[in-house]
Amino acid sequence: MHFLPFDKWKSGGYRKEEVIIGLLFCLALFPVLRNISADNDLDIFYLAADELRLGTNPYNGPHMFGMWYYYSPLFASVLAPLTLFPVQVLKALWMLLGFTMLNRVYILLRHFLGLGYSSRETWFLIAFAFISYHPVFMNLLYGQLTILMVWCCMEGLYRMKQNQSIAGGLAFGLGINIKILPVFFFWYFLLKRNLKAIIMITAGIALLTLIPYLYLSVDYHTQIMKDWLGLLNPLNKEHVNTVGEGGFTDFASLLTRYFTSTVIRGEGNYSLVSLSTKQIFLIQWVFRAFITLLSAWVVLKFIPRKFKGDKAIFAGAAFFMACIPVAFPHQRDYSVMMCLPAVAMMLQNFIVIGFRPPKILLIFTLFTMTLMGLIVFFPVLPWPVRHFIMESRIPGWGMLLFIPNLLLWWKYLPDSVIPEEGM
Repeated sequence: MHFLPFDKWKSGGYRKEEVIIGLLFCLALFPVLRNISADNDLDIFYLAADELRLGTNPYNGPHMFGMWYYYSPLFASVLAPLTLFPVQVLKALWMLLGFTMLNRVYILLRHFLGLGYSSRETWFLIAFAFISYHPVFMNLLYGQLTILMVWCCMEGLYRMKQNQSIAGGLAFGLGINIKILPVFFFWYFLLKRNLKAIIMITAGIALLTLIPYLYLSVDYHTQIMKDWLGLLNPLNKEHVNTVGEGGFTDFASLLTRYFTSTVIRGEGNYSLVSLSTKQIFLIQWVFRAFITLLSAWVVLKFIPRKFKGDKAIFAGAAFFMACIPVAFPHQRDYSVMMCLPAVAMMLQNFIVIGFRPPKILLIFTLFTMTLMGLIVFFPVLPWPVRHFIMESRIPGWGMLLFIPNLLLWWKYLPDSVIPEEGM
């Protein structure tokens, strides 16, 4: 794995777009530094890891502000040694890890999109960096895992493409073990009839799940594994009517917000009708079934008509990643990071290739990306406006609209402007 600053230090010199992008993301560092002193999800990870280090159960109850630890025993055990130090040490290291993963995602993006160093490609990278700023800022500010999830998916995809199936299986396995979201890629590789990838991802998950048995007692790890899997049970009520501080943005949370009488603390009443929990549950799973079938059609029928080579591989994975924030419960505005690979493809088509969609589609795209928080930087808005944005689930509507937006964009994209290879 290459680390761009070291490579550039050895080879000599940065290109101008790399300097601009680096300076832009350095700007994210200053406001985000407050996460070292302010409370965020890293405090929950820290408290859960401390309980694991002390031999108590990190899944027994809420740790802070009524919030539970939902991630794997492996993740808690990796963080456990850091609980010997103040939580600020973990927060500083997590921020450093975030920037390191962003560096790697940048390298992988260049590879899959076949980017060179023309002036158009320079402007594309600068524009994409600006659009990415808000998701990056939110993930670093709140100590979130979405940057890690994007890296796991892109690294795993790259390694599988390079026939490095063990490394690819471990990358996907790591993401699934920690936050389950990349499990959707089992469906992707099944559609691709890539049995080897499925086997290696399964082996990666099994290995990462069993590793804690090497240093935790068998009875203890078995018990916390059972408790963890119990918390992840999709039939649990909290995964059906999804509520939470700041508001979630996935499809399930939109249903809770607008189609139930659920009272959400600190938020206004937006209920249009009052459906039962059973009705909400059925609608959610019908929607997830629809997304599953739609993704199959996109990967098997739609993308092969539009893309070839690396672009086709990346387009399929980008669509899958864009579906995750709407299909899985408990996703917030920082989850829009999962949509960025697809946004990058759209932006490259517009700036580098010169594709011009119908004006109505362009307006729809700008509207959708504004709702998602990619064009307007929400934190600079007055608090009442930001509160309205969150309580009305505006980013969630944007992420939901992004799926048809992306498909329409690709529909109007002529085959003739797509390079035969993505290298």
